[in-house]
Amino acid sequence: MIHRFICVGNLNVDLTFPITRLPAEHEKLRCQGMTLHYGGSAANTAYWLARLGQPVQMLGCVGDDPFGALAVAELAEAGVDTSLIQRTRRSLTGMAVIFASPGSKRMVTSGGANTYFNPAEVDSGIFGPGTHLHVATSLNEIALPLVRLARQRGASVSCGLDEGPSTDMMPWLDWVFMNHTELRRWSGADDPREARRRLPPSTQLVVTRGASGAMALGPFGEYTCPAFPAIVVDRTGGGDAFDAGFLYGLARAAGPETCLRFGLLLAARVIAHEGSRPQSVDAAETLAPVMRGI
Repeated sequence: MIHRFICVGNLNVDLTFPITRLPAEHEKLRCQGMTLHYGGSAANTAYWLARLGQPVQMLGCVGDDPFGALAVAELAEAGVDTSLIQRTRRSLTGMAVIFASPGSKRMVTSGGANTYFNPAEVDSGIFGPGTHLHVATSLNEIALPLVRLARQRGASVSCGLDEGPSTDMMPWLDWVFMNHTELRRWSGADDPREARRRLPPSTQLVVTRGASGAMALGPFGEYTCPAFPAIVVDRTGGGDAFDAGFLYGLARAAGPETCLRFGLLLAARVIAHEGSRPQSVDAAETLAPVMRGI
């Protein structure tokens, strides 16, 4: 049973430009309504877990700049434990520039301060039975020591990585989250069943498939869930919200089908708004209809 979450990964400033197409070479494409939000996959998942009332701690690094202070403050206001977030003067807080349309999302990121997080400064005592570590950083030098430490101390571990898990990381993982594009890039196959065979037998694979919903495959069997209707405004952070909803289900000892429904429902609400953390979305109220059914 999961009693507390720890998320490790990026804390970013997100600059989002709503567009209908990418600019041609040397073209100055104008858009309306550029927005600034705070993001980073791990931070987004931590944010939604906190909004769902779950104890959650964030591990990451920000620059010694106003953006970093505000990124930390927004997480703390949501209820995330930010006491172990590191600060550095060696780089500015990470930034992502997002070109968003209802049908797609393209992103350019700068690691910035995120690359200076030092896992050696993390007290091993934060991990233990009932703790769950969620990894959303592609930097193996950050993720791998914490994944190993967490598992050695009895914690469970999941990852949501654009590039998929490394060979070194795979033996330590309980859950792997991917979208269908990441799955194809990581495994070279469109079939989740074929990709699942690359993972250890005990690892559970969870794949989101856009309008087709999501599926979970593992030693417990194979489960699918259709997507919930959504008018897509901005897909940024939808996968992070899905991960939070699914993990919330695990903390409630829900089965795979219910966990998929939690994730898909929260993601559908998030992508119907601008930004990865729309404050108008009440996460607990969003999942209440599913909760009443279990």
